Amino acid sequence: MCAQKPKNLDETLERERLESQGSDLGLKFLRIMEFAILRRVRPMVYEFYGLAPDFYSRLFPLDSDGQPCSMPWKYSSMLEYFLLDAEDFFERNPRIGEKVNSGIWLEPEGENGVELPLVAKAWQIHKHCQIMSIQVIHEEYAERVNLLRKARLELVERRKISNDLNNFKKQALYDGMTKLYNRASFMEIIQEQMDKLRTYAPTLALFIIDVDNFKIVNDTLGHLVGDSVLVQVADLLRTSLRKNDFPARYGGDEFTVVAPDTNIDQSHKLAEKLRHRVQSHKFNTGNIPVTISVGYTIFRSGESAQNFIRRADLALYDAKLMGRNVACFRDPWIIEDDEINEMEEAN
Repeated sequence: MCAQKPKNLDETLERERLESQGSDLGLKFLRIMEFAILRRVRPMVYEFYGLAPDFYSRLFPLDSDGQPCSMPWKYSSMLEYFLLDAEDFFERNPRIGEKVNSGIWLEPEGENGVELPLVAKAWQIHKHCQIMSIQVIHEEYAERVNLLRKARLELVERRKISNDLNNFKKQALYDGMTKLYNRASFMEIIQEQMDKLRTYAPTLALFIIDVDNFKIVNDTLGHLVGDSVLVQVADLLRTSLRKNDFPARYGGDEFTVVAPDTNIDQSHKLAEKLRHRVQSHKFNTGNIPVTISVGYTIFRSGESAQNFIRRADLALYDAKLMGRNVACFRDPWIIEDDEINEMEEAN
């Protein structure tokens, strides 16, 4: 048995040496092929991986720690544009092996007028590995220089138009004052989350929130103070929720929260958390207290969005009747009279 251990140890060391050698050969091959790789660490943060090809070292200066440049888009407007596409691509959770590329562009190299034809790609290698690659295109392209230069200018213009359109789309999704989703977005979100339930069958909670005595704040202190209260309440909601929850301004001084994967016990805790956060916050309203009433419920399989929202609204009405600054729950399995009437009419 003693003689066996050195043999196993030798085999292990040899295997590790071969694997290391193979990895080094792979990195050297990528460098020879003028293939630079940046590994995505988190959104907008990348690290250089492997050995830097000569073209990469010439185009992009070393980082302060002496390592190859981890932010080449600081020195290339085309890479800066592509970075936005790459981030959008990665945030969509692409399939393994899926990729998106920038198309070919010419990157000026130094002050001698030479331009390198490059292409960048964003790759989903596996579940936990996302990379951006930058590669020199080895082909005869001298006769295409003018065409590519024109294409680059057109791409910049298209990008500007696309950014303008995206900004308009984003503005259409959000409430201008509170920066939360607006009512139209809320209706789309709740329907989308309900549709997912039919496939994945998780739980879904809905909260409708009203700022208590908001009219008194507006009438006594003015609309500017009232607007400030709404913005602060919106911020408190946003910072109290999980990343996958959806807060929205429903209208006036009412807010909603769509909370996926939230069961009854969790919804109780979240409702009280939201109510307490607002109650304990110091608003600029002098002696006028600012609190919220919360009505909430859980989705019942097969019901319409109208019934789901109406039940949460009835729970909010309960909270108002109880004196405000209260969170009330409506049981989804207790069918309301108006729902019974609708079912009878439908039959």
